[in-house]
Amino acid sequence: MDRPMRVYGLNVVEQTIDDVLVAVGWLLAALALVAGILAGTFGARGTAGGLLLAATAMAGVLLALGGSGIRQNAAATDLGLALLAAAAAGWVIAAITVSSLAALLTGLTLALLFALLCALRRRALRARFRPRFLSLRQFGTMIAIADTMIDGDGREAMHPIEVAVGVDHMLARVESPTTAQLRLVLILTEWVLPLLIFRPFPFSVLGTNDRRRAVEKVINAKGLFRDVARSLKVLACSGYYADPRGIASTGFVGFEQRPRHAGLDETPLAYPDPFAGGDAR
Repeated sequence: MDRPMRVYGLNVVEQTIDDVLVAVGWLLAALALVAGILAGTFGARGTAGGLLLAATAMAGVLLALGGSGIRQNAAATDLGLALLAAAAAGWVIAAITVSSLAALLTGLTLALLFALLCALRRRALRARFRPRFLSLRQFGTMIAIADTMIDGDGREAMHPIEVAVGVDHMLARVESPTTAQLRLVLILTEWVLPLLIFRPFPFSVLGTNDRRRAVEKVINAKGLFRDVARSLKVLACSGYYADPRGIASTGFVGFEQRPRHAGLDETPLAYPDPFAGGDAR
């Protein structure tokens, strides 16, 4: 059965990764339990071994939580993947330290799982969006910016995804050095702005209220962050009001849609050449 990819609802890859994340979560929890019981075989002894077991189990819990809502619980998935990568490196280091084959195989398996989950997640995003200028991460940041900056109290004329698509397509048509600066703005927004309100998560996975608090911080700031706030406003407004639906939401009516345009003769006027048959000097 050919199932189409979807922009708003879960697509096939997202449905798959949902189940995979939960399965990997259970697997990591079971692995931590077995490695704890067979600590001698896995080399998970002492304080370092206990921390390694805890990181493995916690990564499983977070990934299972992320798999229970691939979009709503994106922060849990991000943190779970980070812990999974750290646990994989930890098991490899433990294997080298205590010469444990079981620990080495565990570390390599976790590294393979990490690569698989990252590839599936990227594939899921690529299935929803095909950005022309922005990266997948930057596109997600732009969606969050549009959701934050365009506040119509539920009466918005466009979905944040549509605003992000408009911005992406616009930037793809523009040839200007400022586009590189806009990329930097998106990077700062994604990774630095949340730290201003003490949120150790990317901007794109924060809730709407927290994102607005972060933006308010930079609006009232000076220097570089003030420029970031202006850039966010320009990006959101250019994507929203460059679309006919966004313009119409302000009450503006294009000349072609106005009553006075009906029956108006728009034939270009033709004027005789004043220099025809004479000297142009």
